[in-house]
Amino acid sequence: MAVCKRSRTTIYQPKVGEVVKDRAHKGAEGVYMDTMSGRVYLRPRCGGLEWTTFPSEIERLGETPELVTVYTVDRPRRAPAALAS
Repeated sequence: MAVCKRSRTTIYQPKVGEVVKDRAHKGAEGVYMDTMSGRVYLRPRCGGLEWTTFPSEIERLGETPELVTVYTVDRPRRAPAALAS
């Protein structure tokens, strides 16, 4: 009787701002932004629209990771109470 062995593949966990390769999108390089709801969010190096892929489809580019500074703009969702009156 044959015994099935499952191979355990370690999914790469990049740091925010790290440039990674997306195998699902023809090897496109993108900056890792976040992982939410089982999807990885990447964006182009020079900014632009983010795209999603599965965590199993990303890989490290080289031995030493390249990091890009990620700026987040903190915008208020509504006017402060003093301005709303």
